[in-house]
Amino acid sequence: MSQGGQTLNLLIAALGGEGGGVLTNWLIEIADRSGWHCQSTSLAGVAQRTGATIYYLEFMERIAGKSQPVMSLFPAQGDIDVALTSEIAEAGRMVSRGFISPDKTTLISSDHRVFGITEKTHTGDGTADRDLILSMSGRYAKRFVHFDMAEMVKRHGTVISAGMLGAVAGAGVLPFSREAFEQALANGKGAAANLSAFSEAFDCAANGGVGVVNPGASAEGPAFVLPQPTTAIGEELLPRIEVLPPAVHEVTFQGVLKLVEYQDAAYAKTYLGHVEQFVAMDSEASGFQLTREGARWLALWMAFEDIPRVAQLKLRPTRDEMLRQEIGVTEAEPLKVSEYFHPRVEEVASLLPRRLGGALLKSSLWRKAVNNTLGARQLRTDTIAVTLALRFLASLRHVRRHMLGFHHEWRMINAWLDAILTAGDPVLARELVECGRMVKGYGSTRHRTTTRLMRIVDGVKSSEIVSAETVSQLRSAAMQGEEEEPFQAALTALSH
Repeated sequence: MSQGGQTLNLLIAALGGEGGGVLTNWLIEIADRSGWHCQSTSLAGVAQRTGATIYYLEFMERIAGKSQPVMSLFPAQGDIDVALTSEIAEAGRMVSRGFISPDKTTLISSDHRVFGITEKTHTGDGTADRDLILSMSGRYAKRFVHFDMAEMVKRHGTVISAGMLGAVAGAGVLPFSREAFEQALANGKGAAANLSAFSEAFDCAANGGVGVVNPGASAEGPAFVLPQPTTAIGEELLPRIEVLPPAVHEVTFQGVLKLVEYQDAAYAKTYLGHVEQFVAMDSEASGFQLTREGARWLALWMAFEDIPRVAQLKLRPTRDEMLRQEIGVTEAEPLKVSEYFHPRVEEVASLLPRRLGGALLKSSLWRKAVNNTLGARQLRTDTIAVTLALRFLASLRHVRRHMLGFHHEWRMINAWLDAILTAGDPVLARELVECGRMVKGYGSTRHRTTTRLMRIVDGVKSSEIVSAETVSQLRSAAMQGEEEEPFQAALTALSH
């Protein structure tokens, strides 16, 4: 608290679109009504999840007869009383930058994750360790209050800034009454939703930030139960899933759902045939781990995102609902959506029949001619013309089996499956199954990851690679990132 002319310093980190600026304005208003000076500044972050915007506020109690104080515009390490973050990785960044002091700082954070761009684009598992961040935050903060504010405000139909304000108020770190906080929320758009989210967050923070826990629930959740068929496709496919081991029911059911939507029932039958092959070489003693992982990676690979699939995803009615929810636009308000497209010659060739697409890729003249008509562009996907174009592209999935791209993907899928099924050693087979996680991304990233996977598969089939340990080492090297050196070094070591 401010004593003897000392300031109370608050640091906020919020992502784009989360209302960090609105939260700052609320706090300024609350301080002014409560007889306190408040000075604020902000350092804008990058778009959405490549960086957070930092807001810094200093509070000082007004003293009669004394002029307006001059306060700092910049946060200083070791001088932060309260740090408030909208996501747990931002709390970790506060710790790493030295703003959190064990003798001074109360750290308040939502403990959900919003994955950053670098996490999403990493070839392997590039995600930050949430449990480690929670542990470090608790160690370095004088007091650490955390709970899932994102889930909370979602239930109340508002944005996280209202929950963050409630957490600050409930934690009792600012010298303002609850009524002062509520008055700031009483007016304006979404006042009712903001107040209800504020109230729940206030109570949660006042109780130490402990979320609602159901002690009777299993750590793994309730057992999955196959639903009853309601369509002709369901009546045809569900019995084939039902005869599989219960341990693989859920992942197989989700895979079938995905592939029926992606292509058709026949495509899902092909998938089930391969899952049955996994089961035949698996065992209950291992919990059918090979089948569960194989079914998961196979479904994802079979639903590879070509141009028809991307068009199909952009036309989903749920996508419009998601966009409106993210930016807070109601059904009654107009929504304009501009999207970035950059088609490449390879993607155009993948739509063509095998011979024609192959001829295009082999001809430098035709490649240059097609490439001259392509390029980066922004298209309004909310317009009739672009929507009709997307519908046409999505309809091409009905002839997908005749396309060059489909042939190319299935040549690799079949090579991967054959290596698994003929591995002989169950440990080696499981390591080859895990190689399915290498298939990710698009464009150059997709080419790089699948090329490395095929190098491993070819090595196993040629008996150049004979041990599960070697496959594991090569997979780890292949997934370290864009650089080719770690994977090439592992291959060189193998040849020696």
